[in-house]
Amino acid sequence: MKEWKWTGYGVTTSFKERRQLNRASQKPQKGDSHNQLRAGMVLHGVWNHRAYRIERLLGSGANGVVYLVTLLSAPNDGRGGAIGTFALKISTNAVDLQSEVNALGSLEKQRRTSSRSSAHQDNRPFLVDVDDADMNGERISFYVMRYVPGESIKAYIRKKGPRWYGIVGSKLLAKLHNVHRHGWVFGDLKAENVIVGNGGEVELVDYGGLTSRGKSVKQFTEMYDRGYWHAGSRTADDGYDLFSFAILTIQVLGGKELRERMKRALPQTREVKEVLELVHTHPVLRHYESWLVHALKGTFSNSEEACRMWDELSRRLHRSGMRPYRPTPLWMKWFFAVSVILFAISIAWWTGIPY
Repeated sequence: MKEWKWTGYGVTTSFKERRQLNRASQKPQKGDSHNQLRAGMVLHGVWNHRAYRIERLLGSGANGVVYLVTLLSAPNDGRGGAIGTFALKISTNAVDLQSEVNALGSLEKQRRTSSRSSAHQDNRPFLVDVDDADMNGERISFYVMRYVPGESIKAYIRKKGPRWYGIVGSKLLAKLHNVHRHGWVFGDLKAENVIVGNGGEVELVDYGGLTSRGKSVKQFTEMYDRGYWHAGSRTADDGYDLFSFAILTIQVLGGKELRERMKRALPQTREVKEVLELVHTHPVLRHYESWLVHALKGTFSNSEEACRMWDELSRRLHRSGMRPYRPTPLWMKWFFAVSVILFAISIAWWTGIPY
């Protein structure tokens, strides 16, 4: 199961083979020119003739790396200097790379069509460029996509508070629904793949898990996987992403309790009812219980229904003024305990009772 090492921006993916990942990143080998790129180096596209200056590494994995790059203007275009910043991915696996390019190309085509027919135009492309570059006598393939500044959804909610999750969750579900209505499933939804900007805007990153509806999900992370919890198949459908969204919600709002339950559960006895019990007893998660039960049991007909129900629930919670749950700090508990002891001693001293 693949996983990019996430650093806060751009495309992310994850791999379980962490030892192989570490060895690959520490020891560049022959044919691994992509591992030898350094800040300040310029990559020249062979076919589209665009130049990208490497700024820094964004993420690395067993099948490639992602860099933050600056697109440089051509010497004769009159603009001079930099045009913009993007995320550039170089993959060691041509098949995986082409699959991602095809999926992003499809989404990009649909984005342009939707923008032309809508008053609200999304001018940020999914796919910016696809090209090859020659480096150290080796031809490498890459693609360029939009750069997404922000912070992880966990960090954002930790800073803003759980009351913001209703709004952020609504925007994230809308993103997933947009992917679904074009015939795709995101696949590898997890906290690291959701970025939230300062203004609360939400972006999905790492489209490497994008899978055509009806096929087997090609990339996932165990904790968010429906099959991991014995709650369904790994067939790409709306419900797969909605299940992952439910686990993401539980992780963001009740991560400590979820980790404890996962440690206690054996793989052969692991069931989604353990997660449902956590939702029912948790002071924050129980506000979202009606929605989470549908997602975890797979009873939503599609993501459009899920979006509608989430929006209604979020508005209802907002009107009722849902109080944020803040556990009592440990120092306050100790302070209270010491105060009680001192109070008891003072009473005993004044009344002459030995203590």
